[in-house]
Parts: sequence; structure tokens; C-alpha cells
Amino acid sequence: MKYKIVRENKPTLKNYGRYKAVAMHFQTITPDMVAKEIQDNCSAKASDVELVLTELSAVLLRHLKAGDRVRLNHIGLLKLEIESEKVDAPGDFDSRKHIRGVRLHLLPESRKGRQEVYEDLKFERWREK
Repeated sequence: MKYKIVRENKPTLKNYGRYKAVAMHFQTITPDMVAKEIQDNCSAKASDVELVLTELSAVLLRHLKAGDRVRLNHIGLLKLEIESEKVDAPGDFDSRKHIRGVRLHLLPESRKGRQEVYEDLKFERWREK
């Protein structure tokens, strides 16, 4: 996994002016690319994979928006979490004012305390040429 070192530029953050590692992402894998790669690896046709991915996304969105957690074998648990401001008392809370947003969380599948997605990661500093 390649990373670069960047300076924290937001003056409101406690780490303002300090440096941190940020992951580098060089390409975006499209559904067509996923379908082709799966087709190359097994007997499913790319069109079959695209159909399943389309239906999977519809099911995921429906359940996540309903507040459900979705567990996918070999991937992990997906859920939506609310980010909100803190208030002094429950009666002070106003969703329109205090909810900042929603984030999708993926908790990678764990087997016997191991999370495959993190295994064998090697870090390499990316340097522009």
C-alpha cells in the first residue's frame, strides 16, 4: 500500500501543522472491470456478475437505509453510523441542527481473530518523480 506524507492544514484541528501518512489511490475499479475479472476466474459470465452486483447494491441500499446491518461472507459487516454534535441534554437535540452526516462503516470479516483484509499489508512511501 503506497502512501504520501502530507501536512495537516486545518487550523481548527489539534494536529494542525503536523504531518501524517495518507493512502494513495491510483485507480478506481469499475463494475465492468470487476465483472470481467470474475469472468476470467470462474465459469460465471460478466453479464451474470453485473446482474448480481446490480441486485446486491439495491438490497444493500434498502437495508442500510432501513437501519439494518448487512453481513457479507468473506467481506464483513456493513452499517450506517450517524455523526452528530454533542448536546447537554436529550431535549436539546435537534436532528436538523446537530446531525452532521452519515458514514458507511465496513467492519472486515474476522476469523479466529484475523482480518484478512489487513494481512500481509506492506507500506511503501510514494514519491513523485
